[in-house]
Amino acid sequence: MAQFLENHSGELIILVLCAMLLGTLLIVVPQLLRAHARTAEMFHEEQMRALEQGQPLVQPDIPARMAGRATVVVPCVVVCAAGTVTCFLAAYKSENVTSVSLAVWAVAGVVSLAAITGGVALMGRLAQLQADQEEEEVPYNPLGR
Repeated sequence: MAQFLENHSGELIILVLCAMLLGTLLIVVPQLLRAHARTAEMFHEEQMRALEQGQPLVQPDIPARMAGRATVVVPCVVVCAAGTVTCFLAAYKSENVTSVSLAVWAVAGVVSLAAITGGVALMGRLAQLQADQEEEEVPYNPLGR
């Protein structure tokens, strides 16, 4: 058994990591779908109550929501990819683990920083555009002084 573990430790680590990832996805994805369904149901109920009471319907800010999601998801995916590359390097006992891992994590950091900075800038720009649209809705009265 010791000889088997010594010869195939890298493959076993990758197999265990894949099993953990798939197990996590099987647990997390249904919970995320349930949470999204509950949120959509609550939003629908809120819209129906507002409609019944004669209040104007609230429109969700979809571009800002998508910018926020991209700001969160991109760094998460990049960190997972960098971790995967590092695990494969360690599992196969590469002689360049330190230098390649350093390069991978540096690129992951730069990409994550760019995604976060870009997402925050985009959300700020969308808020500014939305404020400009609200100001334009006031009708201009040339006779009013």
